Amino acid sequence: MSKGYKAEVLVPGDGWGQNGVVWPDEASAAAAAQDLWSRWTATVDHRAVEVDEEPNGPTWTEHIADHGLPPRSVRL
Repeated sequence: MSKGYKAEVLVPGDGWGQNGVVWPDEASAAAAAQDLWSRWTATVDHRAVEVDEEPNGPTWTEHIADHGLPPRSVRL
């Protein structure tokens, strides 16, 4: 099994959270974590962690090329 990487964000009181995306390299997971951290207002830190799961997504660069940058949070 190939090792992949997950993006995590730290939410005070809830700990480190992640989603189901397993990135193929640490740089992609780190970029995704930074993106989540920059958009979510309750997060205080971010990181990439190695996991024993098969990558299920493209690199961050390929993802952005296919879908564009995620929308930024808006203040209502």
